[in-house]
Amino acid sequence: MSRKPKVYFVACAFPPFGRGNAITNACVANGLSEFFRVQVICKELSGGLLLNYQEDASLLDDLPSDLTVSRVAGGRWLGIDEILYGIGLLPCYYLSWAWKVWRQRRRLVREPGVIMAVYPVFSDLLVGYLLSWAYGYPLLVDFRDDFSGVMSRGWRKILSGWYRRMEAGLVRQADGITVTTETLKADMIRRHGLAAEKVSVVYNIVPEAPKIAAEALAPPDGSAGEAAAPRPLVVTYAGAISRIQRPEILLRAYACLGASKPGLADRLRVELYGPERPYYRRHVRPHLTAGATFGGFLPKRQIDAVQATADIGFLSLGDATYAYATPTKLFDYIALELPIVAVLPAGAARDIIVERGLGLVVDIGDVGGLARCLERMAQDADLRCRCGQSLRAARDEFAAQRQIAEWRRQLDRLVSGGAVPAVSASGRDAVEEETEIAMVESR
Repeated sequence: MSRKPKVYFVACAFPPFGRGNAITNACVANGLSEFFRVQVICKELSGGLLLNYQEDASLLDDLPSDLTVSRVAGGRWLGIDEILYGIGLLPCYYLSWAWKVWRQRRRLVREPGVIMAVYPVFSDLLVGYLLSWAYGYPLLVDFRDDFSGVMSRGWRKILSGWYRRMEAGLVRQADGITVTTETLKADMIRRHGLAAEKVSVVYNIVPEAPKIAAEALAPPDGSAGEAAAPRPLVVTYAGAISRIQRPEILLRAYACLGASKPGLADRLRVELYGPERPYYRRHVRPHLTAGATFGGFLPKRQIDAVQATADIGFLSLGDATYAYATPTKLFDYIALELPIVAVLPAGAARDIIVERGLGLVVDIGDVGGLARCLERMAQDADLRCRCGQSLRAARDEFAAQRQIAEWRRQLDRLVSGGAVPAVSASGRDAVEEETEIAMVESR
């Protein structure tokens, strides 16, 4: 039996990195490992000067045994790359890691294959570009976000030309490109004059929704058969807590509802989960009131169990720059068949929710509108039921298997097109006579 083709999956954020794109990256690697020999090239989890990821070791339990994970420690740049990224002078805060991967490429890349690099972060794209250039292997670039568009916001618009040229170089090197939405596909084609067939849309994917045991949903002992008071409906949010999401608007709307209709507010409970970072302490915690709780950062399996028993899922993007985006949280709620209340700019995520009838959406900053949406969801059981039916249909539409199939098609095309050479390195790599110090450097 012939061996499966090799795929080098470059994804800096990978379990045990907690949440965010690490979970999506793990889902992609898991799905592709059924058809390819996948080797993940990622960063070893470690603390930084300014930026740190939560650890969630439970995510490691879901990685298949045949998945090869090559972890590379970041370089010792004393946080300089983080600082320069923070003030907008670098496109990424993990360039020290990218440099270490490049130095260790002979250890990491030992046979022909396809390079697949995901964004974010930019360092993934840089590593993918360099490995493809050095070895002559085909490159599939996956944009889970819009690099040059986001990096050019605010005062950094003066650097937009530089970022556009960086992106153009990556796009020219790539043999295939996947993006998260039709909007981003159109923008990439317009910016770089790409052929439409070179770019395909693959939606974000999430792990399969957990199956909660029936006893977990049963009433407490002694309450069966009694006319117990209905429990409050739970509005849940678990994810990043930052100026991009601005989830405090949910607490403000809940307080507004409590002030105008206290009886109705008693029928709702708000539960927020996420890292307890400075943004939470400054902007979210001051808005916590009776009936609203913050549960901190929980392992993914615990969050899954909590959200599977909730009634309404909350989603927000507090910056119109991200109008093109479809946050992973949206697909979490679809997988859980959880009716959605959202605060979003006009754009991709809003279109998915509104056009498919998955929930209610208001504009950025509309506290009163969000309070009215909460009121409507709480009072209208038929609305929640209709949303649930629409979510079941959407769950099939956005199923992970369908998205994996598109990535597989792209990778198969690159393999079958004869783009993978039969040698392990190109002449360009042989120009440099490096010693095997990479193993020592990574310790």
